[in-house]
Amino acid sequence: MRLPVLLVLTLFGFCADAQKSFDINPFDNKEKKDNKSPRKLMQKNHGAIIGLQKGMNTAFELGYEAHWRKMSLSNPTIFGATTNMEYDVSNHLLAYRAGMWMKKGRVNLTYGGNLVYVNDLEGQHKYGIAPAVGFRLAGFHFLNSYNLLAGDDELKTNTLFVSIRYYFPVDNKFTWDRKTMKRKKQRQKEKDKKKEERAKERENKTGVKKLLNI
Repeated sequence: MRLPVLLVLTLFGFCADAQKSFDINPFDNKEKKDNKSPRKLMQKNHGAIIGLQKGMNTAFELGYEAHWRKMSLSNPTIFGATTNMEYDVSNHLLAYRAGMWMKKGRVNLTYGGNLVYVNDLEGQHKYGIAPAVGFRLAGFHFLNSYNLLAGDDELKTNTLFVSIRYYFPVDNKFTWDRKTMKRKKQRQKEKDKKKEERAKERENKTGVKKLLNI
């Protein structure tokens, strides 16, 4: 009889210790980590792009691009969104592209894709997608892409092609990450509140002095 009782007591003690050990709010640790997390500097810019595309046909590119970059010494990350127009002079083809790409690291490749629409200005057209891999450095973006298009077969467009683009930034802004911005706004609110309280105290002191004719 003693052995089962001892086993029950031992098991009860173990459960009590376990409950005590794990009865901790997980958000407390998270909040501590968040408070100690380093601030992240973000860069946002947008501008124009010009480029030259070469495959079976040659086309000129003109468009708009926006960047979102997380600044880091070791592992920066950048996302880009692009919309551009292409014109094939020899075949009189007009194409529109809209897509996104991303790059992680300093010398790594860029990966992305585009939605494509091509028109020969005479009623024939093609549409589809175009995955792309590239390399970006100092404003230049070298891309290798492949058009996967459906539509009129008589319309001859580039299938596998390369293009080189240059990016002209128009607007460039630096901001902190959301958590840091929230902390800054909270500090600013606290400062403004203290200023208001000090101003009210001065007004009250001035009012008392006037009443006492001091």
